[in-house]
Amino acid sequence: MIHDATVEVTCDNDCGESVHVDLDWVYRSYDGNSGYYDQDEAKTVRKLVDDHDWVVRDGKHFCSPECAAR
Repeated sequence: MIHDATVEVTCDNDCGESVHVDLDWVYRSYDGNSGYYDQDEAKTVRKLVDDHDWVVRDGKHFCSPECAAR
């Protein structure tokens, strides 16, 4: 089975949590014959926060507000 591309993000504290964030497929042209997985870090960060309730602060990634507070 072939899976879509993901990025694994691991909590920067020693919480031991990680999550796989799906990358979006973006077409290069309107004909739909070519495309690529968008690896834009800002979009990945938005998905971490919006979809997985992670906290991102000063370039670090935390699995929860409690973990970020440590």
